[in-house]
Amino acid sequence: MRTERSGPDPLSRRSLLRAASGMAATAGALTLSGCGGGNGADPTPEPTPSPTAPVVVTPTSVPALIATPLAAYQDPERWRGRTLTVATPGGAYQEAQASAYFTPFQEATGARLSVEVVDIGRLREQVDNEETVWDACCVPTEDVIQLGRDGYLTPIDYGVVDATALFADRDIAMQHGVVVDLYATTMAYGAGSAEVPGTWADFWETSRFGGLRALRRTPVGTLEFALLADGVAFADLYPLDTDRAFASLERIFPDVLAWYEDAQQPVQLVLSGEVGLAAAWNVRILAPDIAGRVLAQWTGGMLSGDSWTVPTGAANADVAMDFINYATRSVPQANFCNILPFGPVNPRALPLLPPERLSVIPTSDALRDLQFTENWAYWTDQREVLTERFEAWLVRDRSGSTPPATPAAIRR
Repeated sequence: MRTERSGPDPLSRRSLLRAASGMAATAGALTLSGCGGGNGADPTPEPTPSPTAPVVVTPTSVPALIATPLAAYQDPERWRGRTLTVATPGGAYQEAQASAYFTPFQEATGARLSVEVVDIGRLREQVDNEETVWDACCVPTEDVIQLGRDGYLTPIDYGVVDATALFADRDIAMQHGVVVDLYATTMAYGAGSAEVPGTWADFWETSRFGGLRALRRTPVGTLEFALLADGVAFADLYPLDTDRAFASLERIFPDVLAWYEDAQQPVQLVLSGEVGLAAAWNVRILAPDIAGRVLAQWTGGMLSGDSWTVPTGAANADVAMDFINYATRSVPQANFCNILPFGPVNPRALPLLPPERLSVIPTSDALRDLQFTENWAYWTDQREVLTERFEAWLVRDRSGSTPPATPAAIRR
């Protein structure tokens, strides 16, 4: 029996996916056909739309097809007779995946896809009982390392999955998973704000920018933002100086109105004027009911992601690896990120997206380097002890003045 471990707060992850609800229906339907080359790799050079005929995003149910057929994924007999069972988050996220990945992969390879809603507890149960049903699972990237360590995932076959076309500096290609999209936690502020915040130091400056604040109830990201506010550079963030981070949080604690767990809450608090600034996911800021009324300051944002994995014992692991390769090629990536404002992990997807979409996705050329990537290995090792400390810090008696010290095992 493998070691059980509590993962990230499932309510928070579900709320991110709820935040995307409705976007698939209102986003323009840009569907690009074709993908991959040489084991499904992106060709060099890859054909792109002519600059004189830009991709036009229109709210229509009829996809505007841009044909970039490639031999590796234009063989309808490739996986004929094989059924790939995938498990992913539901709702609008899964609908966008169906449009961008599932249906085109079926048409291009002859495979049949059966789609279910992912649950990490069920994944563990399937593997523990040697009754693996799912062939590929899309899970939060922060879960991948521990699931791999505990024996629940098959190592990715990078002879099939070509990682050379993916961002090399964002830890995309992991031993047991491949990141497929990235989203950002940013500073959210009202569109009518008299002042625009520039950095997390401004967020901590509560005498300005509307006073009260909202932060997510988790050490992940919150500790990093506290260090950035205290002058730590991206390159020096990890391993986190946790004592310094908690000291920084202590300074802003009296002005934090809400330690939220639901992604809906921070933007609503900004909209109502109850807080001047909030840490919020870009996906929620750009939701149809919010877009234009709450804005994002991308500087200092944290990139987090979702990853494709293959469970141990998967009956169709070969098809799953090929599908993961397909899903990280430029054209499917562009299709998905045009439906929902996640960032592609394949930079060749960026030229396929219209300028208005590039301006609001976190891995665009203009925004990518303004942000850092969550250190998934660090949080795999430290999440449990730092969550315990964070929760104790939130409720501690503040009649004293010294925050609880970091246990020696994780102190820098």
